Amino acid sequence: MGLNRRSLMAVGGLAGLAAAPVGAARAAAPAATGPKPETTVTAQYVKFSQGLTYEGLSQPVVHAAKRFLLDSLGCTVAGWRTDKGRIAAETITSLGGAPQARVLGSKLKTSTANAAFANAELMNGLDYDTIPHTPPVIIPSLLAVAEHRKLSGKQLIVATVAAHEIATRLSGASSQMISALVETGSTPHVFGINDEAIMATAAGLSNLMGLSAEQTAFAIGVAGYYCPPQASHDWETGAPKSMVKYTPVGWICQGSVQAALLAAAGYTSNPIVLDGPAGFPDFYGWPAWKPEAAVRGLGTEWRITSVDFKPFACCRFIHSRLDALYEVIQKNNLKPGDIAKIHSLGVPFTANPDQYDIRTQPDAQFSIPYMLAVAALGIPIDAYCQDAARLKDPAIHAMMKKITFGLHADAQRSKTADMRSYIASAEVTTTDGRVLKAERLYASGTAAVGMALTDDHLSRKFAENCATRLPTAKAKRAAAMLWDLEKVADVSKVVDTLTV
Repeated sequence: MGLNRRSLMAVGGLAGLAAAPVGAARAAAPAATGPKPETTVTAQYVKFSQGLTYEGLSQPVVHAAKRFLLDSLGCTVAGWRTDKGRIAAETITSLGGAPQARVLGSKLKTSTANAAFANAELMNGLDYDTIPHTPPVIIPSLLAVAEHRKLSGKQLIVATVAAHEIATRLSGASSQMISALVETGSTPHVFGINDEAIMATAAGLSNLMGLSAEQTAFAIGVAGYYCPPQASHDWETGAPKSMVKYTPVGWICQGSVQAALLAAAGYTSNPIVLDGPAGFPDFYGWPAWKPEAAVRGLGTEWRITSVDFKPFACCRFIHSRLDALYEVIQKNNLKPGDIAKIHSLGVPFTANPDQYDIRTQPDAQFSIPYMLAVAALGIPIDAYCQDAARLKDPAIHAMMKKITFGLHADAQRSKTADMRSYIASAEVTTTDGRVLKAERLYASGTAAVGMALTDDHLSRKFAENCATRLPTAKAKRAAAMLWDLEKVADVSKVVDTLTV
């Protein structure tokens, strides 16, 4: 017995999706042994993504989505300053493909799937994108399809919200990274960072493309089968740090586009891939999968309103250390020559095993002493701080030798009490013998505790990022359109302002 389309479409397409057999091999199993329709995670994701409309979003959610898009697209343009972004964009477009969508910050045009790959690698190149790192596994896919189909800004906003809300819940219901750091001071032996968001993006694309409930379930299912392995621990233990980084964002975006396009054309997969005794949590090896957390607050609690934007182009684990150091420097009007020693304490950080050996841009992004040295010298931690000349700058390396770092005594306690906490301190010994200190509990940009970056700050960051590749006039038009994205009838017009 094969899939029964009539049963799949029953009860708004959801009850059937949840109860239908996955394939002939499971056909003999009694229907009662499968997951109940109302508790099936996949079915609830289908229902959520199918039912989400612009009219159903509050203005705070819409505004948050526009902030999310503006910041992410600026990071994409600036990503050309990284070898990771440049090599990926040039290589993927060299493969050809129908000229459907553009690579931001360039003249390059390729297929939607290839453009999604290129823009994802660019967006994550500087490690300047928001926390959690959902933008580079969501936005490039949605933008490419929206551009190609000339869809509206409202449609892009809705799809972005849908994908982000699902992605953050999937991560929260499965990730052991933070809890392991708190308990052991190290990350799990096997873990990923938003790899599973490929399914969330497929759901967002399904909303954007107007797919049916059946097609949406199949798109999520195909994406689940395309999900890359959980290789984050392997990457973080290596040195020098490689360009692939902790998550293959390019492939996730390319794969999600292909999954949605295939489902739209009639390609089938497991329509309840996140459920059942042999579903994704089982075959992907999630030891502590919490299905109730995967759907908690879906459609009522909007997590896009509390993302953390980065004021510094480096790993988030370094930010509160930087904040503390900046506080000491600015409060005491210190110059680089005034600094004899810097001692920094913070939360456990294991992503770079040799933080004093800076050979690559990812080395710098994940190096506490490098970033503290850059800050101490008064060099902005922006799109330019990882340039090849900076990596070899003798002044930076001389300052790094004055820097030591370690674990804050309250790090594990603060993380246990509040998962947003990145407690850190900076102690600067001056050349005249003074010992100056500052401490931060949260990193700047932490939305959940009232420290979110303002719209003005994000606008300045966007302008600075765009200035790395685009004329000022274009960047200004892009910002104006993105802040009024709900009024844009054709997203390709926004892309016009973000390409050369």
